[in-house]
Amino acid sequence: MTGVPKSVREAMIEAAWLLIAERGLEGMSTREVLARTGAPRGSVYHYFPRGRTELIELAIDHSRLWMQEQIGAIDAKDPDDVVAGYLGIWRRVVEGTDFRAGCAVTGAVTGGQEPSVLERAKEAFDATSDALAALFRKAGLGPDEAARRARLLMYAAEGAVILARAQRSIEPLVFTAEQLSTRPGE
Repeated sequence: MTGVPKSVREAMIEAAWLLIAERGLEGMSTREVLARTGAPRGSVYHYFPRGRTELIELAIDHSRLWMQEQIGAIDAKDPDDVVAGYLGIWRRVVEGTDFRAGCAVTGAVTGGQEPSVLERAKEAFDATSDALAALFRKAGLGPDEAARRARLLMYAAEGAVILARAQRSIEPLVFTAEQLSTRPGE
């Protein structure tokens, strides 16, 4: 809904999500979340009784839901549309943040030690793979092939996003799209 202000709790979850996407787990401090949201110091334990870990888990959940919405918006008439659509999401993320942000779930995993955080990340990646597989099935692939293509696309995209940020270039995303395309010359 537009015009409806976010609750302080929602704003804190979104700030944590963005910080993890930009800086990784090690770069996401509750102090920075409070600074970005303007929330009072006691807000973390008020809204997240388990503290930083709970905030990270909910940021991963937010990332999962955001990605499912993005994937749901892909108009896929054939498998190449799924590839182009998914890599297009990541292209918009890295270009839209001037290569400062990538995948928050990956950011949580690379610095994560908490079993609950790692399990949440696994669930988020599984949800992405499942959503992509559903799109591939809708685009005409059988269930097994759709699942394989979904995993390959997700794996390739995660690496391409990391390299795009490191190189400050969309070339890894473009190259990945070209390599995963079944259309000649794309």
